[in-house]
Amino acid sequence: MSTKTLFEAFQHQVESRPDATALLLDSQSNVPTRCSWKELAAVVKLAAASIVHQFDHDKPEQNCITHLSSNCDADVVIALAALALGVAEAPLDERLAKTEIQRRRNMIGGVWLDDEFKSEITSALLKPADQRTNIDTHDLVVSSQSGESSRKDRPSPENTASLILWTSGTTSEPRAVLLSAAGQFANATAKLNAVPQFESEIRLTVLPLSHAYARTCDFGTWLLSGCTLAVCLGYQGMLRRLERVKPNLINAVPSMASRMLREKPRNLNRLRLLGCGGAPLDSSDFERWDSQGVTVIQGYGLTEAGPVICSATPSNAAPNLVGNPVDGWETKLEDGQLHVRGSHTMLGYLKQADATAQRMTTDGWLATGDLVELDGTTGQFRILGRMDDVIILPSGQKIHPSAIEREMELIHGIQHAMLTYHQDTLQLWLNLSDETGLETVENEVRKVLANQPYAIRCKIQSFHPNLSMESGELTPKGTIRRGRIMQKRFPDHAGS
Repeated sequence: MSTKTLFEAFQHQVESRPDATALLLDSQSNVPTRCSWKELAAVVKLAAASIVHQFDHDKPEQNCITHLSSNCDADVVIALAALALGVAEAPLDERLAKTEIQRRRNMIGGVWLDDEFKSEITSALLKPADQRTNIDTHDLVVSSQSGESSRKDRPSPENTASLILWTSGTTSEPRAVLLSAAGQFANATAKLNAVPQFESEIRLTVLPLSHAYARTCDFGTWLLSGCTLAVCLGYQGMLRRLERVKPNLINAVPSMASRMLREKPRNLNRLRLLGCGGAPLDSSDFERWDSQGVTVIQGYGLTEAGPVICSATPSNAAPNLVGNPVDGWETKLEDGQLHVRGSHTMLGYLKQADATAQRMTTDGWLATGDLVELDGTTGQFRILGRMDDVIILPSGQKIHPSAIEREMELIHGIQHAMLTYHQDTLQLWLNLSDETGLETVENEVRKVLANQPYAIRCKIQSFHPNLSMESGELTPKGTIRRGRIMQKRFPDHAGS
């Protein structure tokens, strides 16, 4: 297969394997509704043709589509329709606060695809197969410019934004990242080269397709490999889909991977690979998955990098390491901070030229903001934490809070932990589950702190009210937004 974009990869699957299963639709029937590549292509072409009519062709800046993403089958169709049209897509996580959704819509502009439009797509997908394929899918490209039938006059995919995704905002306000079609293709190809998957396998997507991890490591690798895809969102969504779907491949975050071990959901007996990103998985959980015949693939990246920078492979996966840089990256360390350069890199931040210039050099180097080190035995990268998060005590002792926070979050009842230095005191703040009181976890917390000489006198407190996504203090992935928490809970903190 010789392709240069993910859309060409989709076309290849449609032309070479039209009757193979592309999607297992999220229906209420007793068995998964199978949608072939040819059937999917027919619905994509209908959706693209409908979107075209909503554009104001006198305003090229509107050649962007925006919608609320909930990881439904219609989201997959919209993503493919945007690729077919050669216009940018800006999916917004539906779990965001309404004010944040409106802020992002105002910044992006473009055409808004509402719930009614998505319902029509879903209805088209669930029609009988003979009704889905009653249009010609030989030429899937639908022009976004009235009167044109080709893409020959459009800018090259290297220079135009094809996808707009938002940073998680763990340390600053979320920013809109512009990614090119060529960059998406390069990053998904590099990930697939590191972690091969096969046409015969089923991939279950549980992480949001409005974020870079799932968009590349689920959606992108699906199109390139030609495997079968099923989509849902979150742990409860996964349990529902597992009633009928037996996946070989799942990407998750550590908290979800650990919960799967504790609760043992059904229909995971065919699981071969469990991708894990966002933070390291606990070593004991890594080994438990391995003992069950499941290889945990840890990696590292950021939205600005497409997102994959490093990935373990099935042959070198090891706890607390994130593998080597994937194909296409140059890397260098400056004062411990990782810098990368390659075709995967973002085009920039939307409407934030100064912020782009602060993050990227004119010759293409991207500062990741992360402190890393090379493992002396394996040569793989180990992530130490964000540069902005490092705590420097009056003694000069440097603390990387993420390591101790991860240990705390392994204690039952602790959902999140945040270590900070405030009012001349090292403080550990805990976000507890509703049924957990601080007194029930304090002994376990003290045992962990006892292994850290600098933390023996650490003050332990809990958040009231709890952190939440609605308050803007948690990201859609469920991780803490340290900057926002400091701003809201500690307004007198230096540097807030």
